[in-house]
Amino acid sequence: MTGRAMTKASDVAQYIKSGQKSLGTGDMKTALKEFLEASNLDPENPEANYFIGVTCTRMEEYEMGSDYLEKVIASEMAYINKVHARMILGYIYTIREEYEKAIAMFKGIVKSGFGSAQAYAAIGYIMDRMGDFKKAVMTLYKAIEIDPKNANAHNSLGYIFTQANLNLEEALKECKKAVSINKNNPAYLDSLGWVYYKLGRIKQAKIYLNKALKKAPASEEIRAHLQAVLDSDRNKNMDS
Repeated sequence: MTGRAMTKASDVAQYIKSGQKSLGTGDMKTALKEFLEASNLDPENPEANYFIGVTCTRMEEYEMGSDYLEKVIASEMAYINKVHARMILGYIYTIREEYEKAIAMFKGIVKSGFGSAQAYAAIGYIMDRMGDFKKAVMTLYKAIEIDPKNANAHNSLGYIFTQANLNLEEALKECKKAVSINKNNPAYLDSLGWVYYKLGRIKQAKIYLNKALKKAPASEEIRAHLQAVLDSDRNKNMDS
């Protein structure tokens, strides 16, 4: 490596290090600027491109994020975070409702042998979004079989049963399991509150939905669930 190449490599590493520091403090704009500087110096650098993808995803700049993550995956260079890049890209495709692309990405993760429980959980979620209840349930059970502590899989399974008004006691068990693994996740608290509502246990429903809303006050879905519970409780009191 020539002296000039060594200097460039050092500059790239410094920009990435600085960007990671900004990312850690939540300064997304500065982080993105630093990572882009690194990528401009070395356009094929998978680490710089990976962190651009991560930062853009957090900023909900999904199109730009997917462009850089696709570069990471297409790169012939070995890179430890390629599987994670696939996970994020699959998430972006899911958000954009590009379900076939998302499933292909998650199936690639399963074949790699890394993060397969997370990938199965994601596929199960997508199958439900596509209206395939049976495949969704089977895939989520597969995720739980691989990793019994996968909170996403437990939550998705419980919520799917709840929405279908099927196996509500099983749904309650799954939602409780998700919350026991991560008690601060608003989506899990919402699911637990919602299944309590479906079971007619209004007091518990209000407790968990209020907790969920406090943690995610901008969530329209949680707010709608809580309003449905409050309306039901009000109507019940009026009738009594």
